[in-house]
Amino acid sequence: MVYEQLYAWGRAYRDGSLVCTRVYVTIGRDDRRVGLAPHERRYVLARFSERMDAKLQAELRELARRRGQAARRVAERMEPIQIVVDDPRHGRVRIVGRIEPPQVRCGDLREIEFGLREPAQ
Repeated sequence: MVYEQLYAWGRAYRDGSLVCTRVYVTIGRDDRRVGLAPHERRYVLARFSERMDAKLQAELRELARRRGQAARRVAERMEPIQIVVDDPRHGRVRIVGRIEPPQVRCGDLREIEFGLREPAQ
């Protein structure tokens, strides 16, 4: 079974500086992935929509343009990002990780969901 929690708005930071004022975040857990610890079943998707820093926007465009190993190399060169979501039920949620290549690359950059790989716990 797949559990999904949607957050309407979050903010993205790098090195303490705001790089995107509006990020749509999906945090879920896929229980169909047998043999993994609970924290390994968690996945995070981010769609960066408003007031993006020029450097982040250029990196996301490059990442969306590339495929396969070339996309993975672009993702590895990118600095980690911190996404902060103020959830009325759970309080402030902070997610730190590296942006991963998107599964679907078509459409406007604001419509593309990028994975976020969190460090091993």
